[in-house]
Amino acid sequence: MSRPPNHVSLDLRRGAKIGISLIYYVVRELGRLGLRLLGRQPRRHLTILYYHEVTAACRSRFARQMEALSRKALVVPASHRGPLPCGENRKCVAITFDDAFRSVAENALPELGKHSFHATIFVPVSWLGQTPGWTMDPVETGSVTELSEIVMSAEQLSCLSRSLVSLGSHTLTHPCLPELEPDRARQEVERSRAILAELIGRDVVELAFPYGAHSETTVAMCRAALYETLYSIIPEEVDTTGQSFLRGRTKTEPSDGPLEFFLKFNGAYEWMGYSVALKRSLRSTLSAVRGTTPSTPKPC
Repeated sequence: MSRPPNHVSLDLRRGAKIGISLIYYVVRELGRLGLRLLGRQPRRHLTILYYHEVTAACRSRFARQMEALSRKALVVPASHRGPLPCGENRKCVAITFDDAFRSVAENALPELGKHSFHATIFVPVSWLGQTPGWTMDPVETGSVTELSEIVMSAEQLSCLSRSLVSLGSHTLTHPCLPELEPDRARQEVERSRAILAELIGRDVVELAFPYGAHSETTVAMCRAALYETLYSIIPEEVDTTGQSFLRGRTKTEPSDGPLEFFLKFNGAYEWMGYSVALKRSLRSTLSAVRGTTPSTPKPC
């Protein structure tokens, strides 16, 4: 049986991304080699991965990915600031999970615990213990996909290891924040932080934007709400010695193959961030010519 056209299209896009990322990685590594030959050390950056669910069927694949990180990377918290404690030939990586699905507690965290890897989980506070009422982005899945996962309960969250797991906000209801009225968006940002902090008995200073959707206004709201670090879904290599308030992340799945995962945790998908910036610039230019308001492009 042939695959539906939308899945074929997604496979082609995925293959194209792997190919471009491989070229980007090779060119970047050659540049870094050149710096070393000149007696200069390339700057170290942090790659932040983000997952959603880790089902029982995918646990063994996820375990292999964590084994790869244990051999070739050093895992640090996504909020790490200051110089990275990386040894030679060891990439610094952070692991995050959006949506706080129960399968993460059941299948991912035990595998992380085997390596003492830290993780940050972003919680949609109004959906605790429930099947979520939002859908996955059709741009990513090829169709509107209903979720069958269940968000962790308050009890499950409170039992997570404080030394290995940080909890951040994923708003109250998982909306697309820029599409909300300002008062509603502010409530999503502020109340989710307060409720989650009271629930877990510790301060909440990180937030991941649902769907990665944000604007200058929503970023300013989060700053006013005293968050210290925000996360998008645009891949980038993070300079942890800077004052970055908004950090990009690379979408990762347990089903990613060895080469695909290697390229992702080594920051080779960073080119996608440049692609998004280029699209935004072109749309702004076209909108200025036409006298219209530009829309915000989604990541590739």
